Amino acid sequence: MFTIKHAARVVGVTEATLRTWERRYGVVAPERSEGGYRVYDPTAIATLSAMRKLVDAGWSPARAAAAIRTGEIPVDGGPLPIPGSASDADTVASHTQAFLDAAARVDAHAVEAVLDEGLALSSFEHAVDTWLLPTLVALGQGWARGDIDVAGEHMASHAVLRRLSAAFEAAGSRARGPKVVVGLPPGSQHELGALAFATAVRRRGLDVLYLGGDVPEASWLTAVRAHHADAAVLCVVTAADQPSARNTVRLLKAHHSGLFVASGGAFGTALGGDVHELAYRIGDAAGELDALLHAHTAGGQGAGTAAAQD
Repeated sequence: MFTIKHAARVVGVTEATLRTWERRYGVVAPERSEGGYRVYDPTAIATLSAMRKLVDAGWSPARAAAAIRTGEIPVDGGPLPIPGSASDADTVASHTQAFLDAAARVDAHAVEAVLDEGLALSSFEHAVDTWLLPTLVALGQGWARGDIDVAGEHMASHAVLRRLSAAFEAAGSRARGPKVVVGLPPGSQHELGALAFATAVRRRGLDVLYLGGDVPEASWLTAVRAHHADAAVLCVVTAADQPSARNTVRLLKAHHSGLFVASGGAFGTALGGDVHELAYRIGDAAGELDALLHAHTAGGQGAGTAAAQD
C-alpha cells in the first residue's frame, strides 16, 4: 500500500492533483488507514498512472477519468489514443476569474482550491502554458490597477510557488538524463515561470538543479561545477535582466567551454556566446531542450569534462 506522498512520486504528479482527481473526477477511491490517511493499492497506482498518461497526451481530466471508469481505456500500460479536442477555453477562463476573485478577497483557501483545480485541467505543461502563466499575468495587472491588494497578490503568488515546488519534487524520481542547471541571473526575482520550466524539464527525465532567482555570476560557476552539468538555462524575465544575463553567459563560456547554454523567458534573446534561445511555451521549451541535450551529450560535448579541467 502507498501513502499519498509515495503515490504522487510514483505516478509523477502532485498530492494536490491526486486529491483533485479523486474528489472532482472519481478516478479512484483510495482506502483509509486506521489513522484516516489515504492509502493506494497497486491497482489504484496503475489507474492513476494511466490517468496521468492520458492527461499528458492532451486529454482533459474529465474525459480521461470517464474513459478509464467505463473501461474504454485499459490501465495495463498499453498505447493511448490521442484526443480529438483541446481543453475547454470557457473552463480555463472561469478558473482564471475564480483565482483572481479569490486573490482580491485575500481568501487563501479559495486560491489554493482553484489553483489545484486549474493545474488538474490537463497535463502540467499544458495547464501552466494555457492557464497558470496567463493567470499570473492577469494577477499582476489586477494589482497594478488596484483591483487586488498587495496582500492578495503576494498570498496568491506564494500559493503558486508552493504548488510548483511540490510538482518539482514529485517529478524527481524520474530524473535520470543529462544534468541541467536552471535559474535566473543576478538581480532577477520573478522565478515562477523558471520553476515551472525546471519542473517540465525534470518531468522529461533530466537531472535538474534549480537555483531560483537572483543567482550571482560566480554562483552559476559553482553550481555548474558541483552538478557536473551538461547545460545551463538562464530564464530572463525582464529587459532589465539582460545585462546581467549576458555577463553570466560570458563567464560560463569562459570557464566551461563544453557547456551547452540556453535561455528562456520573454527577454532571453540576444545574449551572445552562441546561446540557444528556447521556445516561449514551457512545454515546447522542455521538449526542445531534451532533444538538444541528448544530441549534445551523445556527441561527447558535456560539461563534465570541461568542469573537471577548470
